[in-house]
Amino acid sequence: MSKKANQISSKDAVLNAAEQLFTVRGYTAVTLKHIAEKLGIKQASLYYHFPLGKEDLYVEVMLRHLEHRRVALESLISRAEPTLESCLLDVGVWLIQQPPLNGGRMTMSDLPELSSDKAAQLQEAMYRCAFAPLETIFIRYRDQLKGQFQDDLGFIGGTFLCSLEALYSFRQYGSKTDEELVANLIELVLRGAISP
Repeated sequence: MSKKANQISSKDAVLNAAEQLFTVRGYTAVTLKHIAEKLGIKQASLYYHFPLGKEDLYVEVMLRHLEHRRVALESLISRAEPTLESCLLDVGVWLIQQPPLNGGRMTMSDLPELSSDKAAQLQEAMYRCAFAPLETIFIRYRDQLKGQFQDDLGFIGGTFLCSLEALYSFRQYGSKTDEELVANLIELVLRGAISP
């Protein structure tokens, strides 16, 4: 293996290990020492790929993580049966099978610890890669929604996304399949829990 290929694969190993830690525990709870220990290397070795330290590593990891989500979500939406419920089911099942984004934690704990330009960069990426794809589903099927929700599609998309993040944890306590859980959530979000 060439030196350049080895450098790229070692950078990918750092990014992968950091992603596993940052996505679960968040920026403030993870240190460079944790990442180095996970990789079995010295902490100083991380500065070879990320000379500016933890903040730059975190931002690159999260941008890569968010972009992966965007690509997957857009692909699922484009391949889904052309109904609101089918789009939401395909997207929902995929999302609850992924580690949650923990957008609330990122917004409340992680982003305030970053420089303002890096926080703004991640905040824009969170919208573009996590919220906007869901919002596009509701835009496409806007005419099926009650009037009060037709002008606030970000609210209904965000509510659905936050509920899916909760399902990630909830799914381990019940006997329903992922498809059943997401279908129940879709029914709850679109039609409510009270019978007419």
